[in-house]
This record gives sequence, structure tokens and C-alpha cells, in this order.
Amino acid sequence: MKSIRALTFDLDNTLWETDVSILGAEDVMAAHLRSLTPAAWMADFSLETFRAVRKQIVEERPDIAHNLTVVRRETLVRWFENQGATRSVAEDLAGEGFRVFYEERQKVNPYPGTVETLEILSKDYPLGAITNGNADLMAMPLGQYFQFSLQSQHFPKPKPDPAMFEEALKRLGVEPHECLHIGDDIEHDVIGAKQLGMKAVWFNTHARIPEEEVPADHTITKLQELIGILKQPG
Repeated sequence: MKSIRALTFDLDNTLWETDVSILGAEDVMAAHLRSLTPAAWMADFSLETFRAVRKQIVEERPDIAHNLTVVRRETLVRWFENQGATRSVAEDLAGEGFRVFYEERQKVNPYPGTVETLEILSKDYPLGAITNGNADLMAMPLGQYFQFSLQSQHFPKPKPDPAMFEEALKRLGVEPHECLHIGDDIEHDVIGAKQLGMKAVWFNTHARIPEEEVPADHTITKLQELIGILKQPG
């Protein structure tokens, strides 16, 4: 792919397994909040009950659904208000809960070969990240290989909306056909990039069999495969 001058990557389930980091952060957050509140306020708190309240928030405020930071804070506020806390106390606890969660959320374990591959690619291409999540890539060790990381919470809409892709192309200084996007989500990453004229690689993280044909230029199951793909003519 000799025409490619820059690369953009999704983050969650592309560079690391998201559920592992998220679930670990959820546990740490819950334990921390239990240490700060009356026992009754957290007695029924679990991943299931938290998600039930989160669902209510998103249904009431679809305009914030793509902003995971705001959604989590508002979910925690609602939880503590439901337990009898005042709005002020609920907001303070929500802020503290989110602080601990977000700190733990950054402790990711990259997939095997990810660090080595990014190190090689970053020597020949500028790299950018585009995520619908709220991981702080530039605060992680992996961030050293990237020029920037865009989060959907800072844009009107998440992927597959073109806004983040367009901003990435602007920052990288390349035309759509000169940029290759790599991600695990067919709709958000592959279709999102292709509809703008970019090249796309579907990272089939768990080697699943799709129900329909995937409109990607290439499909990989290991990030290391990118090195060979980029050496191909075309």
C-alpha cells in the first residue's frame, strides 16, 4: 500500500482488551465508594444495578450517550440521589468515583505484539487514534507512538460520523485515500472510514465469522500483520 502516508487506530479491543481494564476499574471504584459512604448506600451496588441506572440516564439524555465521562458521572449522581444523598453530596461522590475509575481505566494490557508493531510503524508513518471511548491514550506508555488521540466526547457525534475522521486527516495533513484506519468495529471503524474515502483494515480481534461481507480492504487477527500489508503494492 505505497499510497498510504498515515495511519489511524481505534483503541478499545484494537490495541487492548477493553473488558479486562473496564471491569477491573469498576471493582476498584466500587470498593473506594464503599469506603466513603454508609453501608446501605452501596449494599445493592453491582455491575448489573449500575448498568440499569446508566440505561435510564441514556434513555433520558440520548444527547450525552456518546460522552462516556458525563454518562458515568450522571449515573453515579443518580445512584446516590436514589439512596437519599443530597445533590451536592451525590455530585461529590460521583466525582470521586469517576476519578478513581478513570485512573484505573488507563491500566491496560496491550495485545501481544502491539507495542513492537507500533514502534516499527511509527518510524515510517505518523499515527493517530480515534476512539468512541474515553481512554487517555496520551497518558499511557503507548501514547509515545502517536501524534494525537481523539475522543468522541469532544465531538458532536461518535464514529461512524465523519467528524473525528475528518479532524484526524486534518491533523495528519493527508487526503482520505492516503490514510489507513485500523479498528475492530465493522460499523464504527470500517464503514466509518470507508464512507469518507479512507482505506480500512478490520481487526477481527476474536477471529469471529461475520454474518455479512465486511467492506474492509484487509482483515487481520494480529496487529503484526499490518507490517506486511503496508509493504504490498497499491
